[in-house]
Amino acid sequence: MSYGNVTDVVITSHNVTMMTLMNSPLKPIADPNMPLIRFICEVTISLPVAIFGIFGNILAFVVLRRQKKYLTTNVLLQALAVIDTLILICSILLRSMRYVNWSSYNDVYHYIFISLYPCVYFFRMADTWITVLMTVDRYIAVCHPLKAQRLCTLRRTYVIISVIFFTTFTFSMPRFFEFELTDELSLTTVGYIHTELVLNRTYTVLYRIILFFVVMYLVPMISLMALNIRLLQTIRRASRNRDSMVSEGNLRNKDGGHNAMTSSRHVTLTVVAVVIVCVICNMIAMTTHVIWAIQICFRNLRYLEMYRRFLANISNIMITFNSAINFVVYCAFSRKFRFEVKRMLSPNKLYNNDGRQRLESVSENECYTSIMSPQTIISSTHL
Repeated sequence: MSYGNVTDVVITSHNVTMMTLMNSPLKPIADPNMPLIRFICEVTISLPVAIFGIFGNILAFVVLRRQKKYLTTNVLLQALAVIDTLILICSILLRSMRYVNWSSYNDVYHYIFISLYPCVYFFRMADTWITVLMTVDRYIAVCHPLKAQRLCTLRRTYVIISVIFFTTFTFSMPRFFEFELTDELSLTTVGYIHTELVLNRTYTVLYRIILFFVVMYLVPMISLMALNIRLLQTIRRASRNRDSMVSEGNLRNKDGGHNAMTSSRHVTLTVVAVVIVCVICNMIAMTTHVIWAIQICFRNLRYLEMYRRFLANISNIMITFNSAINFVVYCAFSRKFRFEVKRMLSPNKLYNNDGRQRLESVSENECYTSIMSPQTIISSTHL
């Protein structure tokens, strides 16, 4: 007996071919509106968002590369931009392109699915845990600034990123053995079906439901929410302290101190915004995963199938949105980032040179992508 495809990643259960569904306990319930809903979600909404996100992530990566290279959060955001781009490419190839009615693509789709299906799990899990690492990085810089010089080093950041990639890839390895190509039902058409591994109920319940839920959702989401609350509380307290010092005339080096504190605040708000978007989007995917798990464990609850399929489409949109929106967040919270984007896209050389000098003279310390240098950490985030 097959246990269907998990609906909490970029791929949803309606992507499985009829050869897979024939042996699945989650029989698709006929809904004349579902094809239209899928087309709207996958092509009308997700495709433009994914294309925008790919270009935005590439532009963000280029801008981040031009920032100070010793900054740890800068490196983490570059890694995030790369992974988000890979997720968006998979989203287009696995979902959107299926519904544009391109016969040549449909002929090779089965091979693309077999290759990219496990990669989506790897990319999404790595994306989530790098977001956690970025939040921890910012938490140390803001809440424990005196420890940041020792803990938040560039070398350690690269090592932890490598560990995350290796661990998430290893955890996702079983996904490479969940589907296989077949031509059993047609002499001219190749499809894909679940392997014996997926037919094993112990594997499905233990790995695909419980372990995946804990590693992908439970632990990282709780960590992100707890750290985010702590960061917001620290920002609020720092703002009150700064206002009190200004009103009492006790703030020395007013311009420099204000710029450093404002820069630190912008860095933190950027990370907080990225985390909030990540949590909201993953909560919807987590809900879909829970509904799917309930269907697997209690097979008489067929009425949940329609809700799950509809929510899976919404979840796919939110996953695409999560990987595409960071460029907008950076522009919204970082004056330096906005300026760098304008400078890159502007053909006016005079504006590029003079404008950059003006910006650097006003906010030399502002770099939204990092925990800043050790000296700036102490002066700008010590509360």
